[in-house]
Amino acid sequence: MSPSADARSGLRVGYVLKKYPRLSETFILDEILALEAAGAHVSIFSLRLPDDGRFHHELARVAAPVRYLPAFGSSSALSAFRTLSELGPGGTFRLERALRFVDRLPEGVRTPLLVQALHLADAARAERVDHLHAHFMTVAAHATYLAHLLTGIPFTVTSHAKDIYRDGVDPGVYSEVAAAARALVTVCGANRSYIREKLLTSPGPRVEVVYNGIPLEDIRPNGAPRDPRLLLAVGRLVEKKGYHILLQACRLLLDRGIDFRCVIVGDGDQWPRLEADRARLGLEDHVHMGGSVPRAAILERMARARVLVAPCVTGTDGNRDALPTVALEALALGLPVVSTPVGGIPEIFDHEGQGLFVPEGDPVALAAALERLLGDGALWTRLSRSGRERAESRFDRRKNLPRLLELFSAGGRQASLARASA
Repeated sequence: MSPSADARSGLRVGYVLKKYPRLSETFILDEILALEAAGAHVSIFSLRLPDDGRFHHELARVAAPVRYLPAFGSSSALSAFRTLSELGPGGTFRLERALRFVDRLPEGVRTPLLVQALHLADAARAERVDHLHAHFMTVAAHATYLAHLLTGIPFTVTSHAKDIYRDGVDPGVYSEVAAAARALVTVCGANRSYIREKLLTSPGPRVEVVYNGIPLEDIRPNGAPRDPRLLLAVGRLVEKKGYHILLQACRLLLDRGIDFRCVIVGDGDQWPRLEADRARLGLEDHVHMGGSVPRAAILERMARARVLVAPCVTGTDGNRDALPTVALEALALGLPVVSTPVGGIPEIFDHEGQGLFVPEGDPVALAAALERLLGDGALWTRLSRSGRERAESRFDRRKNLPRLLELFSAGGRQASLARASA
């Protein structure tokens, strides 16, 4: 039976997320919609309430129920511990294993996490979930692992970027969760290499690369006229995005007499610094900082832009981008990308194939690449056409989903058999 057929036969997948929905996590939204389209029954368990204030209109298409797990407090703790009676034979042993893992975590998160994990375990049993899947090897994965220890429900985790590269990642904790998972999924080969070399303390866990897929049927060039001067940057305003380098490059373009305008879309903790840099560099009339907007507005701006600029860098805390979704969307729209060879970005496009690479942290090289794409129409056209082809061959969610479903289905069959024999 094919993975999609397994899903149509009733696979029940529980998605465990730190916070749902989030404006910056369209890759999770796309994944859930693709699973539902394939016939899977999805339930969403969120550890935190959303706080973005703006949401993507595609959320209305998600059929999955969302359950917000109770935050730690006296009433939630009491109700959580009442669920212990549902653990059945061997429950004491499973709880002891869970407590041993909790003891490896920072003291301040232990009790709140255990309470939410108990609620997750109870909810997953009640909804007859076959397989649990967490995004990010942080608190969501830790809660999922604890629920697995308590219930035996198999699980997988997708590890992305900050949960891999940022200072403070504990290889021992990472390895324990990964070893217990049906598989550890990550979004690019660069991540897999780093995980194997730096984070896994034993060679056992399977590390599967599954590229994030995007809905190519919805994201395609619309024939709208492009602004030949527009440089577009989209992403959270955090150090690893490298927007401070972009502003320096914009000043160089201005000094060379290049006609351009730059729009930076996003919010984040670097906003005050970037606003100050923009003023100091005299760029107020040439660089606009527009804040966060829903995906539909981003795609509309991409359809009009000349270049997507993603000058990613490795942050001082080690954090870096792995597979920025905005670059995948740009390719799908025939929008050439200028970026840096950080993380998995070289797996998205080829230099001179669908975009241009420059060294990270180099505003001179970045300005030169932008000037080239602003002025060379033949190059722009070639990269634009090739970008859509790359998106269709590598980042179509309909093509990438079957491998993920295969991993879920293997665990789901195991859970269904266990329930049937109980």
